[in-house]
Amino acid sequence: MRDKELDCLLIHTPKFDNWYKPLGDFIWINYLPIGIFALADYLVQHGYSSKIVHLGIEWIEDHDFNIIDFLGKTKPDVVALSLHWHQQAYDVIKIAEAIKTNYPDLLIVLGGFTASYYHREILEDFPMIDAIIRGEAEEPLLRLVEKVAKHERNLQEVPNLTWHKDDEIIENELSYIATEEDINRLRFTNLSLLKNYKTYVNYVGHPFIWKKGFSKEQNFNKLSNRSKTFPLAIGRGCPMSCTWCSGSAISQKFITKRTKPIYRSTEKIIDSIKEALEYGYETMYVVFDPFPDKQEFFIELFAKIKDQKLTCEMVFECHGLPTRPFIDAFHDTFPNKKSFLCISPETGSERLRKIHKHHFYSNTELLDCLSYLKELNVSTEIFFTYGIPDETLEILKETIKLKKYIKKNFKNVHCIRVLSIEIEPGAPWHLDPPKYGIINDRPRFRDFYLAHSSKYTQTFSSLGYFIPNYFPSSYGVKDTKDFERALQKIKCKHFCFLSPTPGKSGPAWLGRLLCNFLYLMDKISGGNSKKKML
Repeated sequence: MRDKELDCLLIHTPKFDNWYKPLGDFIWINYLPIGIFALADYLVQHGYSSKIVHLGIEWIEDHDFNIIDFLGKTKPDVVALSLHWHQQAYDVIKIAEAIKTNYPDLLIVLGGFTASYYHREILEDFPMIDAIIRGEAEEPLLRLVEKVAKHERNLQEVPNLTWHKDDEIIENELSYIATEEDINRLRFTNLSLLKNYKTYVNYVGHPFIWKKGFSKEQNFNKLSNRSKTFPLAIGRGCPMSCTWCSGSAISQKFITKRTKPIYRSTEKIIDSIKEALEYGYETMYVVFDPFPDKQEFFIELFAKIKDQKLTCEMVFECHGLPTRPFIDAFHDTFPNKKSFLCISPETGSERLRKIHKHHFYSNTELLDCLSYLKELNVSTEIFFTYGIPDETLEILKETIKLKKYIKKNFKNVHCIRVLSIEIEPGAPWHLDPPKYGIINDRPRFRDFYLAHSSKYTQTFSSLGYFIPNYFPSSYGVKDTKDFERALQKIKCKHFCFLSPTPGKSGPAWLGRLLCNFLYLMDKISGGNSKKKML
């Protein structure tokens, strides 16, 4: 019998190899999934030992760190690998393969949205994976660890599990969907369970990029918003079905079986804020806004934050337009310019916005909202996209025009970002490409796996789909690669938002100049470290 130190080791694997001209070599997907601390802590609550390792953080701290050696010292019974974002696909499989080669008796389980969507295909194609937890995972992971701790390998009673039984693949019932009572029992802030958590707290910040050639301080000061930013767990689920989102209501019905959003109590959220502040965080980041026209929950939450005199900033991603009472409450609670609202009209075309964005609003309504934010001097970021179904170069001019108007007239809008959208497993347009007039290059998991084996397939320039009639025939765009290159030229000409000041955007000509300068500096310095995680 092994002298184990851990019952379960949870591993986060970033996409380690990426290259983009202004950044050089960088690590991507550095933020941990918001629920991974809750998973580890839930095991601890029930008497099992658990630890989280972030392979990107370990590389930052020690280029010679080796997960195989670490497993030899800690001897866990179960290794749980997060495969939430599809960009992790190649790296996660390679780590799993190395672990299984060295420790064939270790049970390797995957979880997360991407793993859930492709659960059967992954088990068929990658036999080093023993099991996949589909959907929400707190109770399933606990039951799995209980079974393995008792040396039981009949996993029939573990909810949400797809697993290998001899030569068969068994799909257990997807029966665990957390209730509000369930998520109020979870603790999302036990950061001490993460190895080298201080590095994570102090240096991994929004917008989550890690340039390999920079020091920790350079990454924080030059590539983040310079505030220690904590992703605050508010709730789960979404009633909307934006066409490109795999967290949409349509997608969640079969990935998690969740049919409606649920909220944590304001008391539990306040507890999380207090704990995050004790760890040294300064800014709370919220991406949960399921009912943009009914924001009483957040107005109440903000009032309690103020009543308890909690000193923190807030970044809030609005899924629609924020209401005036919400804006008033936000401004009253977080008056510092480091706090800001993110608003995503996505496109200047109202017709396309109605097609693609579930919570529609007109350009007039958008500008009225921005006027009110300007009146109160509330800092704001605006997000657009391009290269979407039903768009043409002529329609794209509407986005260019609206972007310029906002830039000129709203000085409280400190940043306008225009980003392409990489196709996600299970998103509405991934499920039904013909409906949206796209050709999907990544229908299967192996397509994502192979795509992300290349450092040049990264989220800033790679899409995974092609719209045949987007460009006139004179452009000679015939496939996905042509499509991506043509869109990149548009981005450089009209949408480059690089700025010498982190968190702000400048004119496209300045962005292009800075891009070329950074590329030249990177070449002069000899590039970045090429050392791998394994």
